[in-house]
Amino acid sequence: MMWVTEIQAIDPVTGEMKSWSGPNVPGINHEHAQRYCQLNELGYCNVLGELVAEIPCKEGTSEPDMEKMVDYENKK
Repeated sequence: MMWVTEIQAIDPVTGEMKSWSGPNVPGINHEHAQRYCQLNELGYCNVLGELVAEIPCKEGTSEPDMEKMVDYENKK
């Protein structure tokens, strides 16, 4: 399973604290994914939840391209 993370950091342009997308990390559960972060120099990342799918946009638009969806729940 893959897990989504976030990073909280100061925006260098505005000086405001913001949340940013972090890397997707592997893990058999939430705790395992957080441990993976700690052991792989990603301790600044917070695991948010399981990544179930990625849906890209059609080129040049913000319209979802469902034909190119990657379904992680059914990918075994």
